[in-house]
Amino acid sequence: NRLFVVVAALLQVAYSVQLTGMYGDFTSPGFPNSYPINTKVVWNITVPDGYMIKIYFTHFNLEPSYLCEYDYVKIISEEQEQATFCGETSTDTEETPGEKAIHSNSNAMSVVFNSDYSNEKRFTGFRAFYTAE
Repeated sequence: NRLFVVVAALLQVAYSVQLTGMYGDFTSPGFPNSYPINTKVVWNITVPDGYMIKIYFTHFNLEPSYLCEYDYVKIISEEQEQATFCGETSTDTEETPGEKAIHSNSNAMSVVFNSDYSNEKRFTGFRAFYTAE
C-alpha cells in the first residue's frame, strides 16, 4: 500500500490549453496562490496567418534553480526554444522575464510551465499576456 502512495506522488500532472484569440492572458495553475508540484502545462497560442505573437509577464515568481532545471517556463516558437525563465530575479545562472517582451517567429507559439516535486517556499507562479501583432 505504501508503494502505491509513493508512485502516485511521483506522477506528473500534464495537460495542454489551446489559445486562439487575438489577445488574452493565462496564469500558472493556482495563481495567485502557490502553484502545484509535479505539474506540466503547455499553452499553445495560435493567431491568424500573417500575425506574430508578443508575450509579456506582469508577475513572475518561480522556484530558483541552477540553469532553470527544476521549475521553469519555456517559450517555444517554430520548434525553437526562445527563452527559459525561472526564479524571482535574474542571476548569472537564472533569468526572469522582467519587462522584456518575447516575440514569436510565426503565428504560433507554445509556453511550457513545469514544476518539480517541491514548492517549499510557496512560489506563486506567473501571469502572462499575449497579443497578435
